[in-house]
Amino acid sequence: MKKHLRILAAVLVLCFSLLCPAASAASVQTAACKPSTAAVQTISAGKKTEQMVWVPTHGGKKYHSKSTCSNMKDPEKVTLSKAKAEGFTACKKCY
Repeated sequence: MKKHLRILAAVLVLCFSLLCPAASAASVQTAACKPSTAAVQTISAGKKTEQMVWVPTHGGKKYHSKSTCSNMKDPEKVTLSKAKAEGFTACKKCY
């Protein structure tokens, strides 16, 4: 039984290393690999793709394409539709 578990663990580590080459087998984590940062980040939900934006958590009513714009402190990543629904408008520097 222990031999089967060790083989299964080795197969999982191998699969993870193929899917996420930046991670080493010694530091297998539950988080997936982070893709390269792009100005426009998206998520996939079935066939729909929704643009992600950054909104301030400490005041402000503009959404941003970069978390570092306007020196935001602890910005939150949300979908564009959610940001608009909450009354945020586009930052003139980012868009």
